[in-house]
Amino acid sequence: MSSSASAALPKEKRGNRFTPPSPSSSSSALAVSSSQETGVIQSIEHGDCISNNLDDTRSLTESIRQHIIDGGLRYHAYHAGKYLFPNDETEQEREEMKHNLTLYLCDNEYFYAPVHALFEKGGDVLDLGTGTGRWCIDLADEYPNVEFNGMDLSPIQPDWVPENVLFVVDDIEHEAGWTYPENKFDYIHIRHTVHSIRNRPQLWERVFRHLKPGGYVEVQEFQYVAACDDDSCDGPYALRDFLRYLQEGMAALGPNLHGILFVEEELKAAGFQGLKRVNLKCPIGPWAKKPRLLQCGHVLRDVILWGLNGLARKPFRDGLKWTLVQIEMFLVEVRKALCEEVDGMPKYRPYFPFHSIYAQKPHD
Repeated sequence: MSSSASAALPKEKRGNRFTPPSPSSSSSALAVSSSQETGVIQSIEHGDCISNNLDDTRSLTESIRQHIIDGGLRYHAYHAGKYLFPNDETEQEREEMKHNLTLYLCDNEYFYAPVHALFEKGGDVLDLGTGTGRWCIDLADEYPNVEFNGMDLSPIQPDWVPENVLFVVDDIEHEAGWTYPENKFDYIHIRHTVHSIRNRPQLWERVFRHLKPGGYVEVQEFQYVAACDDDSCDGPYALRDFLRYLQEGMAALGPNLHGILFVEEELKAAGFQGLKRVNLKCPIGPWAKKPRLLQCGHVLRDVILWGLNGLARKPFRDGLKWTLVQIEMFLVEVRKALCEEVDGMPKYRPYFPFHSIYAQKPHD
C-alpha cells in the first residue's frame, strides 16, 4: 500500500424524515488555508512567484492541500472557485453514495468500453475528477497489473491506497496542460464531472493527445433534468425549478450543467471513432416497481437531499445573486417536493437519465 484526506463511508438508506447534517459541525483532519496561503497558490499559478527553494516548494505542496471555508461550507483552495461545489465531509459522503448508486444502476459495471482483456494484461488508466478515488481503488484491487492515476482539484482521497494507485491534485483544465506524456494512457475515464467543465472541446483534444493509439475514453454522467414518463410531474414542481435555477446559476459562472448532451458530437470533432452509448434511467425517490431501481430511487433522493445546500450555494448566490435567506426558503419547498407522498407512495415519479459514452482513438 502507498500513501496518497480520509473519505467517509456511505450512509445507510435514510427515511422520509431525513435531515442533512450541518457541514460546519463536521470535524476534519484537513487543514484550512488562510487568505495569504491562497494568495501564494494563485501567484504561483499565474507565474508571478517562482522559486527553486526547497522550503518554498514544500510550502506550495502543503498549500495546495489546503481548503477554503465559505459560509460554513468547505471548498478546494487550489484554483479556488474553479469547481462550484464543496468538498467537505458531507459532500464526500455524497460522492461515496453516488459511486455506489452508479454501480448498482449499471449492474456493477465500472465501465462499458471493451477494455477488460487489456486490464487483465496491464495498462495505464487515468480517472479525471476522481473525487474520493473510489473508482480507482476498487478497480486497482481487481486489476493489479494496471496503473490507476486519479486527478482532482480536491485532496480528499484516502491516505492508504493500493500500490498501483496514484492520486494527484491538479486542474484537469489547467491552461498549461497535464504533466503526463502524450500517448500514455490506454483508457481515460470521467464520471459525474462534465457538468463542471468550462471548455469541453479543449478537454477532449487533451484526452485524445494523451491516449495511446487504440485507447478508449469513457464519459459517464447524469442528465440533470426531472424527466418523467407520466403526468405525475405536470404542474408546479419545485425540483424541476431547482434544476432550472441551478443550470442558470452555473451558466452565469461558466459551466454548463447539461454538457453531457454535447459530448458525442464533441468527441467526433476531436477525432474519436466508434462511439457507443448506453442510456439508463435512475428514479428519484422510491417509486419504481423493480427492486433494483426502487433502491436506486431511495439513494438518489438522499444524494439530492444531502447536497441541496452545497449545490445551491455558489450558483444561486454568486450566479443568480440570491440572498442566503432566499436560497433557504426555496430549498424548503424542494425538500417538501422530494419527500411528498400520496397514499404512502411518492407523489412525483421523476428520474435522471444516465448516459455512458465511450469512443476510441484511431490506431493510426
